[in-house]
Amino acid sequence: LGAFSFLTALILIPILGFFLLKDAEVFKLAAVRAFPRGQLRGRAELFLQDLNKTLRAYIRAQIISCFLIGLVCTIGFYVIGVPFALLLGLTAMICEFIPLAGPLTVGILATVIASFHSGSEAIAVAVFLIILRMLQDYVFYPRIIRQGIHLHPLAIILAVLAGGEIGGVIGIFLAIPVVAVSTVAYRHLMEHSGSAGIVSELMEQGETAKANQVAGQQLEEIHVEAEEERKTENGQLIRENVELE
Repeated sequence: LGAFSFLTALILIPILGFFLLKDAEVFKLAAVRAFPRGQLRGRAELFLQDLNKTLRAYIRAQIISCFLIGLVCTIGFYVIGVPFALLLGLTAMICEFIPLAGPLTVGILATVIASFHSGSEAIAVAVFLIILRMLQDYVFYPRIIRQGIHLHPLAIILAVLAGGEIGGVIGIFLAIPVVAVSTVAYRHLMEHSGSAGIVSELMEQGETAKANQVAGQQLEEIHVEAEEERKTENGQLIRENVELE
């Protein structure tokens, strides 16, 4: 069932992507016209433009990442001495589009082909691919993709890990676009409402509450002092009346 869902998603995602790209302008106009005229419609248009720019940057980063992996794998396989180094490099470039399953498939395929020559060559290929995968996932890819979607590399890594825990392979594939879209939506929401952000609002609320607390304490102190002065004056009046009597 899991494999069937994965294959279904693998087939449907490119098809949906094709129609979304083909009729992107139509969808954009329909979405903008759904909002009332005025400032809200202008904000919606700006949001969609920013969203389009962010997703375009994400796709560009994915393509750059795939070409990088293909180039490095081709050179690495050639240096190690694996047969069909160029073909395996092209396979690695194409499979890089598929999270987790793609690199794993390339790793198994390259290791098996190298094992036909020698065990040491197979071990070298496995070690090379493991090191490359670690560098790609935690060093190269976060820095490549942050140029377009303006996310910190740590945020990208955490998003991918969370996506994997929540949705498996599909979650890994969708993690960064979802975070990028959420970031753009949050920024436009804050700009439209004129807010400085949730953290700033919480800090302002905390400072306001603290100021109110201080003001309340000061009023209470003034009230206590006034009460003490009133008691003192009453005491003096009583003593004066006693003395007069």
